[in-house]
Amino acid sequence: RACPELVGVVGEEAVAQLAAAAEAVAPITPAWPAQRWGRRGSSGSLPAAASGSASTSPHGRNSDELRAERAASVVPALKRLFTNLMTADPALVEVQLDSLMRRIATTAPMLLAPVDELALRLHEQYPHDVGVFCSYLLNYLVLEPG
Repeated sequence: RACPELVGVVGEEAVAQLAAAAEAVAPITPAWPAQRWGRRGSSGSLPAAASGSASTSPHGRNSDELRAERAASVVPALKRLFTNLMTADPALVEVQLDSLMRRIATTAPMLLAPVDELALRLHEQYPHDVGVFCSYLLNYLVLEPG
């Protein structure tokens, strides 16, 4: 998710390019593939899709082709956005982080996304560090015990 402050640092064009690339490959991205993390069959083996072998998608292409297509479009867009972020002017990063922290502080707690809370914690530990914005670029998962 691109917060306005991140867009202010990396530029709208880089965000739009990544969004377009992600949208272009979205139909080939399965929602949580149950087979991959599903139960083992009666033979004790995982289904073919879970074992890492190439499988055919509903679109008639195998997973290797889909990965190659994704790499050709999403990877360069993500690389551009991340390069823009890491090479941004420190003064601009500081201004945008201050703006982000003000927005988070004035948002009702029940409306905050978990990634906003993560950004707040990171900013408290690493004030004005550009890496705080990385929380919006990564998949943030909270693991439960067990």
